[in-house]
Formats: sequence, structure tokens, C-alpha cells
Amino acid sequence: MEKYSSNSGKVNGTNSFWEDLKSGHFASMIKESSKGNALSNAQEVCNIMKPFFARHDDIEKMYCIFLDAKNKILKIEKLFSGTIATAAVYPREIVKKVIELKSTAVILSHNHPSGNITPSSSDFAITARIQAALTSIEVALHDHLIIGKDFYSFAEHGFLEKTKQKYQDFISASIIEN
Repeated sequence: MEKYSSNSGKVNGTNSFWEDLKSGHFASMIKESSKGNALSNAQEVCNIMKPFFARHDDIEKMYCIFLDAKNKILKIEKLFSGTIATAAVYPREIVKKVIELKSTAVILSHNHPSGNITPSSSDFAITARIQAALTSIEVALHDHLIIGKDFYSFAEHGFLEKTKQKYQDFISASIIEN
């Protein structure tokens, strides 16, 4: 393990912690070592995902954590990236990856380069669309985190439960009408 110094930036010619963080070195380590491990809350997800956003922190990116039936990590993958203020996100691409990996649950995380974690109307809309797409194939969306200076959890704020109920009400109403 390399040694790090908080004041000089370099110790014995090795990279500083900050340089390794910005290079994506830690993100690669997390990807490899996370397989088969479980996450139990939004804070843990934030802690795991924050290094993924350190490199190119001026670009909005969305990562998906794909989970198996026991909620163990199958894979962490960046699926979308964009500009400083937006990223085009396509639910069908998430569904394709879920099917490829045989995933039964997903956790989404994306960054706000501004550091402001307040969800935009687009954040709410895409979260609802992704949840509907996943629910329709019996895959759970456990959470969607916005990571900035802190984090915002759609699950902890009750949004995912509300949209899941609306989806179920819609399906029930459609069945009754026919």
C-alpha cells in the first residue's frame, strides 16, 4: 500500500492521495473489490460511489449498481455521461444491462457537478421512468442518489415508494377496465 501525505502531496516519489483519487485509481479498485458485497443504506452507497465522480468532476455522469437476488453487487457501471448540467439517460439501456447481467435490483447514482444535491424536475421524471421500466420486468429500483457536496436519496425521501404505488395503481386500473 502506498503512503500518503496530507501536506506535501508526495511521499517517496509516489502519487498523492488526491492524484490517485482524481485519476480514477480508487474507482477501479472499488469496481473490482465490490463484487459480491452488499450495501445496506444510502450513506454506504454514497461512500462507495463518491470516488467515481472525482475524475472529470465537471461532467454529469450516471452509474448503475446492479444487484443479484441477495442484493449483492454484480457490477458497477457508468452508463451515461453528459455536460456540466445534464446527461441523456435512456431507461432501455438500463433494462438491457439488467437482462444481460441477470440483475434483480438496481441502485442509481449520478452527480451534480455544481455540488447542489437538490433534484431537478428532470431528475424526478427520469427516476420515475426508470422505475416504471424496471418494475415492468420485475426488477427493483432500491434507490437513486444524487451526489454532490452531500447526497440526496430518492428512497429516503419517499419518492420511490410513491411512484411504485402510482405504477401499481395504474396497472390495477388497466386490468379492471378490461
